[in-house]
Amino acid sequence: MEKTRDLPSPTQWRDNPYDEDLVDRDYIFSIDGLGTYPKHFCKMSYLLSRPFIKNFRTAIDIGCRLGEFTCQMQRDFRRVYAFDPNLWRPFRYNVDLNKVTHYRCALGDEVGEIEMFGGTHTSSTGGDTKTVPVLTLDMFEFDDVDYIKIDVEGFEKKVLLGAQQTLDRYSPLIVIEQNHVVLDGDHQYAAKEYLESLGYRVAAVDVRGWDFVMVRG
Repeated sequence: MEKTRDLPSPTQWRDNPYDEDLVDRDYIFSIDGLGTYPKHFCKMSYLLSRPFIKNFRTAIDIGCRLGEFTCQMQRDFRRVYAFDPNLWRPFRYNVDLNKVTHYRCALGDEVGEIEMFGGTHTSSTGGDTKTVPVLTLDMFEFDDVDYIKIDVEGFEKKVLLGAQQTLDRYSPLIVIEQNHVVLDGDHQYAAKEYLESLGYRVAAVDVRGWDFVMVRG
């Protein structure tokens, strides 16, 4: 793919305060605050997907937030890449920055910019309005991609459209959230149905009915 925009540099953190013992005991920062979360929905979705993972080389967390899902990935995978247009300072407490690389940008189906409202794409949420850069996953040309998790508040299909080369090359397991948040003119299960058109099938669904574990073949 022709790269029409320079890739962003990875986020540079001032320190790496990660404590493996605390995270192993489920003591993490979450969107609900600092605490112990033995049944956090991110942990439960990762454990649900784990039996279907074929290789543990590269994992990608798209919409990583504070790293609640990333901290599960890092236990198993050789390398993890995490994306979020917001910079959550507690992220560095939840993940080992020696294993995880963070990029502060959004991913979609084309290069450009989008307006976001807090962490969502709809103004009804009342979040602060900001313009963020958008790139495609394929532009990063990651190798040996075995696992992708996508939670981007209705932008999931756009992320997949910008990851066609990655999907074609590696057929990674995909955990994709499909909740009630959808873009104008779209519908709730658009990303799931798109994956099914590529030969993916639903291997498991979390108890909320939001996180779909999708495998190819």
